Amino acid sequence: MSLTVRVVALIVLVGIVFIGLVGAFILSQVRTQLFDRAVTSGVDQFSSTRLKTQRTINSLASPTAGQLQQLANELVLSQYDPVQSIMGGALLRSRAHTSASSFSIAEPSTQSSTRIRTLISAEMRDSVRGSSAVHWQSVALSNEKGRTVPGIVVGGELNLPGAGTYEFYVAYSLESEMYAIQLMTNVLTVGAIVLLLFIAIATGFVVRMVLQPVREASKNARLLSEGGFDARMAIKGEDELAQLARSFNQMASSLSDQFEQLDRMSKVQQEFVSAVSHELRSPVTTIRMAGELIYDKRGDLPPALRRSTELQHDQLINLDMMLSDLLEISRFDAGAMSLATEPADLLDIARHVVASQQPLAEANEVEVVIESRGETTAKVEPRRIERIIRNLVVNALEHAEARPVRILVVGGETAVAVEVSDRGIGLTEEQAAHVFDRFWRADTARVRKSGGTGLGLTIAREDALLHGGRLQCVGREGVGATFLLTIPRDAGETWTSPIQLRVAAAVEEWGGEPEGDGGRGEPDARSDGEGPGGRGATAGPGESRGESRAPDPPASASVEGEDDVETPKGSAS
Repeated sequence: MSLTVRVVALIVLVGIVFIGLVGAFILSQVRTQLFDRAVTSGVDQFSSTRLKTQRTINSLASPTAGQLQQLANELVLSQYDPVQSIMGGALLRSRAHTSASSFSIAEPSTQSSTRIRTLISAEMRDSVRGSSAVHWQSVALSNEKGRTVPGIVVGGELNLPGAGTYEFYVAYSLESEMYAIQLMTNVLTVGAIVLLLFIAIATGFVVRMVLQPVREASKNARLLSEGGFDARMAIKGEDELAQLARSFNQMASSLSDQFEQLDRMSKVQQEFVSAVSHELRSPVTTIRMAGELIYDKRGDLPPALRRSTELQHDQLINLDMMLSDLLEISRFDAGAMSLATEPADLLDIARHVVASQQPLAEANEVEVVIESRGETTAKVEPRRIERIIRNLVVNALEHAEARPVRILVVGGETAVAVEVSDRGIGLTEEQAAHVFDRFWRADTARVRKSGGTGLGLTIAREDALLHGGRLQCVGREGVGATFLLTIPRDAGETWTSPIQLRVAAAVEEWGGEPEGDGGRGEPDARSDGEGPGGRGATAGPGESRGESRAPDPPASASVEGEDDVETPKGSAS
């Protein structure tokens, strides 16, 4: 929900509560005042009628029963005038009527008086009896149309000479007051709705006007994140929004200058590395050729010189490898790389790599197990795929801690995956996030038996991305690490990984059924191949990078199902 909608909804809600409370208070006050005024008017009118009637009766000298009966009938009949809100009267013999009276008259009986008799409560009759005051009570009346309307019944005593005391009651309708309150309620309701609509429209307009610079800032921030450093905000006036625009423009200018400076420094660095690598290539080649001649004649040299010659030969090889890696990185940075693809079997490439690294495996006392499943052929550049797998295998052999290393090659419908896993020292979450950085090493104090420049995994990731694939890693400290290479069968096509990224040593016994669906993996979130290259990659089910755990005991290689399992001969167990 947008901020404008939330603000408008909140203000309208507050308005509804406020208007509701104010409206309820106003209606309550109006209802009370109208009711009090109607009661006062009814009581005054009743008192006037009773006083006038009492004076008329008192003016008669020795009234007879017939005269009093006639006066009583006329009095009751006169108390029905719906236009004046008079709904009828009743004259009832008081319960305090004594036998000392000379005579008695009949209670006048009309349709209205009969209805009123049923409305008068016993409590009211008790209040009227023996009291000179006027009393009233609220009742529900029926109007001429049969509808129930509010009303009051007012009563007091009349003294009829010779006949005793009678109770006189008159009913007054409050229908006009009821309609007045309903009309006011309707007017207030319509007014409240109109007011709320006006508040909502006005608030939406004001919020939209206020948020316009914020939206512009958000849009320009997205442009900045996408590399559009020329994005700027319009500055209008000198208010807080203008200050926001001015600050944003200053930030954008500062970022633009810094990125331009960093870009220039990066280009200078790349050009420097490329130039130095090219310039050093020729003298290093010459030195290596001379060193090879000396190395070939080392048998004729004294023991001390022979040892120096061997050390010189090894270091020249490492220097040549470093220059080759630097040149390769320079080509990647310059975007000058191209693929020369051909159908190749990734399983055969993995076997060739393992065979070439057999001396390193024996030196580290590591057993290498190769497993495969499905069709493992894809259109790739064999040299680059071999370089990727070699880097992964060498890295696993160096960190396996004399425990087995497994290479699992799985073919899916659209991609082939190569998983290299070990049961060595493992990786923490922080280490896994930097494992593909240039010149980065998890343990700088660790002695490598295979040399290395710190660029191998960086180049491997770039080779994978060049194929439209992805290289990922995940690990647990003390459990092991897994590198997963996924390559599409045809570069540039949409692909689905046949297996999931997980610490293989933590989720299954090696040699068992590889995790996956035999060629139908879960759809990859970045199927165009532009994956994260393993940085910050999400671990498989039940895994948490950086979680400390005691290492599992080594598991021997076994054959299950239809998987092809190989153990290179001569490897140490």
